[in-house]
Amino acid sequence: MIEKSEKGVISKLPNLGISVFARMTALATQYQAVNLAQGFPDFQPPDELIEYLYQGSKDGFNQYAPMPGLLMLREQINERIFRDYNYAAKVDTEITVTAGATQAIYSIISSFIRPNDKVLIFEPAYDSYAPSVLVNGGVPIYLRLKEPSFSIPWNEFENCINEHNIKLIIINNPHNPSGAILNKDEIDRIEKITREKNILIIWDEVYDLLVYDNRIHQSALRNSDLMLRSIVVFSLGKTLHNTGWKLGYIIALDYLTKEIRKLHQFTVFSVNTPAQYAVAKFMDSNTHFFSTLSKFYESKRDYFYQILQPVGLEMLSCMGSYFTLASFKHLGENSDEDSAIKLISEIGVACVPISAFYHDGYDPKILRFCFAKKEETLEIAVKRLLRLKDHNIFAKTDIN
Repeated sequence: MIEKSEKGVISKLPNLGISVFARMTALATQYQAVNLAQGFPDFQPPDELIEYLYQGSKDGFNQYAPMPGLLMLREQINERIFRDYNYAAKVDTEITVTAGATQAIYSIISSFIRPNDKVLIFEPAYDSYAPSVLVNGGVPIYLRLKEPSFSIPWNEFENCINEHNIKLIIINNPHNPSGAILNKDEIDRIEKITREKNILIIWDEVYDLLVYDNRIHQSALRNSDLMLRSIVVFSLGKTLHNTGWKLGYIIALDYLTKEIRKLHQFTVFSVNTPAQYAVAKFMDSNTHFFSTLSKFYESKRDYFYQILQPVGLEMLSCMGSYFTLASFKHLGENSDEDSAIKLISEIGVACVPISAFYHDGYDPKILRFCFAKKEETLEIAVKRLLRLKDHNIFAKTDIN
């Protein structure tokens, strides 16, 4: 049913409101809570990056960049992905700099999805995927990952592929919110299942450098057969602690990139020029930063887990990303959203209810915390969370 506003405007997304991240952050501000909800670091990016930004602006990098991105940045990206994944992209035709990963994913979906095309989305899923499909007239097909490992249910996956005429699959690896990662065998299995189906795959790999415990990120770039029909999205903001700069990039074969750029040129056209310059200069002179990033965040994860132990939450495995999940099922049957709101208002810590990552509000009694914070921020949060022993946050409240 098409819904209209009071002024008669027909909404293309009638069932959507403000995102859960914005709502939880607003509540965190209202109650002066420690914000472990929204995915951003509370520490500064490297000093050199700021200096290069100033230098770029001072030296005249203030006008439109080329539509695909500054050549110097695309060259650095090419060196980076070759160094990490042995993938040689064509700088002119296979690398596109975007205004963050969300814009990249929206542009990709808008470039290929027509009305009634079906798009497979694994849940829990980042909240921009489905709206990007819906606004283009596509039909999301949802498949729930298996708890507590959040692994792919392979039989259901194959049945879904066979039952529906799937045009596109979106895969997030490392996965937000669960922190799960795919291994090589799983990547190969996805390639085999989809090989004869003419299915395009978006790989959301924004946390590709945040993989822990000596694991190796299995990028789609490592599989040459898969890359014939894959588009890989990366985030510089997640990597460089500067999410507000909104910089990302797309790697895809030229025939796919050509279609994406047709739309990209009429949405953002080009991306913040001095920021592109700064990142290119930083990438050229600071390869050590990238090679040590996983250990940097792994230590934060481990520290957060250590100091959280007395709180009593059941911490789930986190193999990648800068989020971790905590189950409260053993502590009570309150909904995760109500629990998250009470954590903010009564305890002073903001997190995200995982039901927000499911289209149907499925609630497995799990909360997501971001540990990309200073140690003192995590310590303040845990000190407040220790008050849970004296509060009935997770117990279901009867409404008279």
